[in-house]
Amino acid sequence: MQAFRHCALAALLLVGTCAAAPGSQPPQPRTGHPRLLVDAARGRADLQALLARDADAARRYAALVARMHPYVDRHRTDPAWIVSRLQMYWQSHSTQVFVKNGVYDHAEGSAPVPTVRFTGTRDAASAYFTPKLEDVKPYMGERDLLWLQNRNAPGQPWEWVSQAKSGRIVEAINLRIANLARDAAFLYWATGDDAYARFAYDIFSTYMAGMAWREEPVDLNHGHDQTLLGLQSFETIHEDIVVPLTEAYDFMHGYVPADRRPLFDRAFRQWADLIVRNGVPWNNWNLIEARFILHIAAVLPTEEGNAYVRKVLKEGATRQWTLRRLHDHGYNIGDDRATGIWNESPGYSMNVANDFMECVELLDEVFGIDVLPDLPALPRAARALPQYLLPNGRTVGFGDSRYETPRTGMIARLLAHARRHGKAEDAAAYATLLATLRGADEGGSADPVRGLLETSKAPAAAPASVAAYQTPTFYAPNASWLVQRNGHAGPDAMAISVAGSSGNHAHANGIAMELYAQGLSLAPESGRGSGYLQNDHLEYYSQFPAHNTVVVDGVSAYPSMKSNHPFTLLAAYPAPGSPAAAAFPWATFGAVAFREPETDAEQQRVLGIVRVDGTHGYFIDIFRSRRRDGKDRYHDYLYHNLGQSLRFLDTTGQPLATTPSQRLSFADGDLIGYDYWRDRASLTSRAPLRARFDLQLSGQQRTMTAWLQGGAGREFFSLLAPPSTAWSAGMLPREVEQAPLPTLVIRQAGEAWLRPFTAVFEPGDGGPAHVVGVEQVGDGRALALRVRTTDGARQTIFSGDAEDAVFERDGQRLRGRYGIAAERDGRLQYLFLGQGREIASSGYALSAPAGAAAALWQQDGRWRFSADRPVRLQVPAVDWPAQLAITVDGRATRIAARRRQVDGRSVLDYALPAMTAAILR
Repeated sequence: MQAFRHCALAALLLVGTCAAAPGSQPPQPRTGHPRLLVDAARGRADLQALLARDADAARRYAALVARMHPYVDRHRTDPAWIVSRLQMYWQSHSTQVFVKNGVYDHAEGSAPVPTVRFTGTRDAASAYFTPKLEDVKPYMGERDLLWLQNRNAPGQPWEWVSQAKSGRIVEAINLRIANLARDAAFLYWATGDDAYARFAYDIFSTYMAGMAWREEPVDLNHGHDQTLLGLQSFETIHEDIVVPLTEAYDFMHGYVPADRRPLFDRAFRQWADLIVRNGVPWNNWNLIEARFILHIAAVLPTEEGNAYVRKVLKEGATRQWTLRRLHDHGYNIGDDRATGIWNESPGYSMNVANDFMECVELLDEVFGIDVLPDLPALPRAARALPQYLLPNGRTVGFGDSRYETPRTGMIARLLAHARRHGKAEDAAAYATLLATLRGADEGGSADPVRGLLETSKAPAAAPASVAAYQTPTFYAPNASWLVQRNGHAGPDAMAISVAGSSGNHAHANGIAMELYAQGLSLAPESGRGSGYLQNDHLEYYSQFPAHNTVVVDGVSAYPSMKSNHPFTLLAAYPAPGSPAAAAFPWATFGAVAFREPETDAEQQRVLGIVRVDGTHGYFIDIFRSRRRDGKDRYHDYLYHNLGQSLRFLDTTGQPLATTPSQRLSFADGDLIGYDYWRDRASLTSRAPLRARFDLQLSGQQRTMTAWLQGGAGREFFSLLAPPSTAWSAGMLPREVEQAPLPTLVIRQAGEAWLRPFTAVFEPGDGGPAHVVGVEQVGDGRALALRVRTTDGARQTIFSGDAEDAVFERDGQRLRGRYGIAAERDGRLQYLFLGQGREIASSGYALSAPAGAAAALWQQDGRWRFSADRPVRLQVPAVDWPAQLAITVDGRATRIAARRRQVDGRSVLDYALPAMTAAILR
C-alpha cells in the first residue's frame, strides 16, 4: 500500500516537469520549497490544470483525500492517537542502541525527549504480523516489549513479544506513519488547509526530535555489522523512512516554525553522515544510500545541502563511492565488451539502473546538475534491459532473482530527461522502448514513474517487437551470464540461460542451467529461499544442490552473495550480440568452462538448442567434469524440473523400477544441502533410458523428457527437492508454486570428462513426442549424439572438449567444439559448424584452417550459407555447378570450384569469404 501511495503521489506531482515541452533555454533547477517532487513556482498551477483535464488524475486525487480524511479529522480532537503509535523509546528516552549477531540487544542513555526506537532484527523474517495502526498499542515498547500477533501459534493470539524477536516490524510501523505524514503535507501544500499540516507536523516533529538525540548504534561483536548500521535500521539501505520524512518537510516548509529548523536539520545531517560513513560501496547499496543523501541535501540550507551533493558526485568516502566510480565498477566501462548489464543478478540490476536514474533526475531537476553525460552506460542499460527477458516477458532467474516483469522506471526517467533537455530523437527511441516493454508486462508495475507517464499524457509511441531489442545469444561477462534464444514469443519459443557466479547476489552454483519452453521455465532457477539470513538460503538455495549443475565429490562450494567465480566463455553461436538475421536459424549453442575451487576440478558445459521445425525442438546438454589431481570419487549431475512427477522409462517407453535409497546425504559426506532432498529412489543402467517429467497446469499438460545414457558406475536417482522460490505472485497456481520440484540426480563414479554427462531434453505439451531415439556414439574427448525424430530425420550433434578434438565415424567428422549434421532420407538438410576447423557428413564439408562458425542449409528450396570467416565448402560434384554467383555485402561475385576426388567420389571445393545468410544457389 505504501508503494502504491507513493506511485500515485509521484504521478500527480511530477506531471508538470515531465510533460513540459523542451525550450530553447537550458532547463533550470527548482528553487525554493517544495522542490523534491514538484517545482514550487508552478506546481500548484500544473496540478490544478491536470485535475481539470484528466479524470483519472482527479479520481486518484479524490481517493487520496478520502484516505487521509479519517486520520486528519481524528487528529483535530485526538492528536495523541497517531503520534502515540510511532515506535519510540517513550519511557526510557534511550540514546544509545546495542546490537549483537544481527539482533537488537538493549538500549541505554536518556534524552530530554522520546527517541526513535531501533528495529528488532536485521532479518525481516518474524513469527509475528505487522499490526494495523488501529491495533498498535499507544506508547508501546516499555521494557522492550511489543504487543503483536503470533502468526504461527494456534489461533494466532496477541502477546507481548521481545523487541529482539520482532523482525523489522518497528521500522515498518514508523514508515507507514511517515507516509501518512508525507501525504498530509502534500495536501496541505495543495489546499492550504492547516489541518493537514498539523497532522503531518506533529508526526514529523516527534520523530525528528527523537532522531536528533540518537547516536550511532554499537555492535557488541565489533564486527562487520558495525559498518552496516543505520540510525533506525540494521542496514543503511533500509533507512527508507528518510524519503517520506524529507518530502513531508519539503511540502510543509512554510509551516515549520523557524526556531525548530536547526534541530531538524541537525538530525538530518547526522543521519546523512552515518549513511555516508556506513554501508557497502560497490553494489546497489551505494545508490540507495545516494538517493537518501540527496533527499536530505534537498531540504537542508543550500550550502549544507551542496556539501552532501559533492559527497555523491566528487568526494565520495570509503563506503560511499561517487556515482561515476560506482558506474565504472559495475558496468565495466573500461572493457570493450561493455553490455549495459550491471554486475548483479537481474532483479537487483534493474533496481540499480532505476536508482542511478533517480539520482540523475534529482541532481538535474533539484540541483541543476546534469550528470547523465558522465554516466554513459545508463542509456546502454536501458537498451539491454530486454535481453533479460524470456519469451513470456519475464526475466531470467539466476542468483537472488525472481521471474519478474521488466521494471521500466529507468527508461521512463531517461525519456523525461531527453524531453527536458530537448533531445527529440533520444526521447522517441525511449518512448518506443517503454511502450514495447509495457506490452511485455503482464500485470502492471509498482514503479512510481509508470503512473507518472500515463497521467502526464506523454506523446504515445507505438510498441515495437521485443525481438528488435534481443539477440539470439547475449553474454554479460561481468555477471557471468549467457542466454540463448530460439524464438522471442509464443508457446514454441525456447531459451537457455546459463550462469556462473560473478558480482553481487550470486549463488554458489558452478555452471547453472535454466531451460525455458512451453511458456515457462520448466527447468527453473530456485530463487533465494525464505531470506538471506535464513538457514534454507545459506545451506540450500544459494548453494549447488538447488541448481541445475554438477557437484564434484559431493562437496562443491564457494562463497555466495559477493562472488568472484565466473565461467569462461569458450565459444557461442551466433556471436553474442549479433542479430538473428545474420545467423543460421536452426540452432544456437554455447560452451563455457569453470574451475570448481573446492576440489580444483575443471568443468565444461556445452548447451544448445536444436530446432526440428517451426513448432518442435530440443535442448542439448553435454557436461564434462574432472578433478585436476585425478582423485575423482564421483560427480553428481543435478536437474530440477517443474512438475508433479518423475518417471524412468526405457527406450521403448516401458517403466523402469527404482529402489528406495538413503544415499545422497550429509551423513555420507555430501553437502548439507543434500539433506533438503527427500523421497530418494534409484536404479542403475548400462543401457540408454529416459527420465519423464509431467506437469498438470490449468487444465493443460506440459512435459519434459530427458534422453540419458547409461553406463558402468552410473546411478540414476529420482527425488523431491524444495520448491523454487523464484516465481512471482500469480505466475503459477499456489499448489504448483509451493510443490516440491521433481529432481534427477545422476552419480558417475570416478571422472566425468571422458565419460561426460549427456542429455537431450525435449519439452512437450502432452502430445506425441517428436524425438523417437537418441544414440550416443563414441566417448572420450569427442562424441556424437544421433537424434532421430518422427519425420524420419536425423540430427547428429558433435561435441569435442577443445578446438583440436576430433570425432570421426561412419563418414561423419568434426574437428572442433560443436557441430550438427542434419539429414532426411540420406540427404543433407544442413551442416552447422558451431565452432571448429572442420565438419563433414553426406559428402558435404566445411573447413577453416583457423577455426570458424559456419553453416550450409536448405531453405525454401535454396541453399544458404553463413560464416564468420573464410571457409572452404565441399559439396558432391553431381549436384552443384562449377561456379557460384553470389552477393556478399551488396556486391555480386563469382566463385569457381576446384574439382577433386575424396574417398573415390568427385567433389567440388569452393573458397568462400565470410558472409551472413547469403543465397548460394
